[in-house]
Amino acid sequence: MADEQKPKQRLEIGHVLFIDIVGYSKLLNDEQTEALHELNQVVRNTDAAEQAEAAGQLTIIPTGDGMALVFTGSVEDPVECALQISQALRAQPSVAVRMGIHSGPVHRVADVNQRDNIAGTGINIAQRVMDCGDAGHILVSKRVADDLAQYRRWQPYLHELGDVEVKHGVVLSLVNLYAETIGNPAPPPGFGKSGRAFRQSGKAGRKGMGSIARVILIIVGVVISLTLVLAIVSIIFTPAIVRSLDRKGAEPRLAPIPSPPSIDNQIRNAVSKRIQEELREKLPSMNESPTSGPSGSPSPIPEKSGTSLLM
Repeated sequence: MADEQKPKQRLEIGHVLFIDIVGYSKLLNDEQTEALHELNQVVRNTDAAEQAEAAGQLTIIPTGDGMALVFTGSVEDPVECALQISQALRAQPSVAVRMGIHSGPVHRVADVNQRDNIAGTGINIAQRVMDCGDAGHILVSKRVADDLAQYRRWQPYLHELGDVEVKHGVVLSLVNLYAETIGNPAPPPGFGKSGRAFRQSGKAGRKGMGSIARVILIIVGVVISLTLVLAIVSIIFTPAIVRSLDRKGAEPRLAPIPSPPSIDNQIRNAVSKRIQEELREKLPSMNESPTSGPSGSPSPIPEKSGTSLLM
């Protein structure tokens, strides 16, 4: 019985444009009121908002420092509205806003005042997309960018930023939407120096490749290139290396170099040599006879003569 009393939720795809005033909390009370009044007037005067509201395809939800516009017609409606708001505020630079666009499931609920309201994932993600931007930015989710890229008109406006992690660990792929006089071409905080032109890949959506996938492909390409280079080098130089090893194996081995004699042997040999030299010096003098002549041979004994006997 209780289940029958609960209102049934009917899910539908909402194309959400989320807007807030940058630096709203720093303004004085009267400045906040003036800024909100000016923003409300700008939004209400856009052709996109007027036409969608007249067709019953627009719900505006106040958010304190901004608003969420939920379009249930075309995905181009919030983008058209964002461009018209950006152009109007450029002529009135007193209010700085940032905008985020996402398409996702929404459902109608009754608020605390029993008035119709809208909630759902589509609004939550649109707010996360907007939170990543800065003054003047019009950021769109990758899902919206994929749909817009099917039209030639929107392709020049789309500039891919990459992936970013937001609240609750959710990873979003964002695209910066800007032109010469629309949006903010500077990358938001946390992204690179410049946005890349949005590209799609694949059959139907030609979805863009994430930054992590690109890094992995680059690493794989480098590894494959190095492997090919090493394979080519081994094929070229392996025969020469084998021949060189064969030649080295055929060369005769050199005789081992004898080790030098020990210190004891050296001393013993030196003493023996010295003794032999001294003996050589002394032996000639010991062998000389007293009757030897100058030449070393014995002198002849003179024979006795008769004359010497007579005397």
